Amino acid sequence: MKLRRGLLIDLEGIDGSGKAVQGERLMSWLQSEGHSVKLYSYPDIKSRFGEILNDFLAGRLRLDERTQLLAFAADIMKDQSAIRKALEGGDVVLLDRYVPSTIAYQCAKGVPLIDALKLMNMLQPMKPDVILWFDIPPEVGIERRAKKKGKRKRDVHDADASLLRKVRANYLKLNNIKWLSRKWVRIDGNRPVKEIGDDIKSAVAPLLK
Repeated sequence: MKLRRGLLIDLEGIDGSGKAVQGERLMSWLQSEGHSVKLYSYPDIKSRFGEILNDFLAGRLRLDERTQLLAFAADIMKDQSAIRKALEGGDVVLLDRYVPSTIAYQCAKGVPLIDALKLMNMLQPMKPDVILWFDIPPEVGIERRAKKKGKRKRDVHDADASLLRKVRANYLKLNNIKWLSRKWVRIDGNRPVKEIGDDIKSAVAPLLK
């Protein structure tokens, strides 16, 4: 089922917040309801920008905070035309992290928030219809990530609770000013998976009408 106008949904949160799991569940639910769904994940490790960012996250490459901001922004902006086309075609587009993540992390490392916002406003990324922010204590995210298996189970941010507390504070600021989307939904990610999923459906369902 194609919507007359597509829907852009951004899932945000620190590593271990559960957004990837809930993103998969949300996609399955939307598809079961007959919607065409596309997923974009950032950083996109299959892209040229993503290769650089993957090396940075793995600790193989050093980038200063402003270069990090530009690299993450470029990785996101490269897909804007494709996302716009999908939305025009009535698709639901899910974003596993987007511009708010870039701001939350790089500003936690020292980039002034006002500078990052000026840059992103200049780039004019598409505005999500809803931003689902999975909020958890950094210590919970660190514990979950330590148990995760896979090639990218850990990165340079994983064990830095002090940094992640600053990231959370930046997410809170963006939520409070409703930056990039008028509809931010804070989701307590430290709960059972099904309970969180039900909250997500409640937030998204009205936007599908």
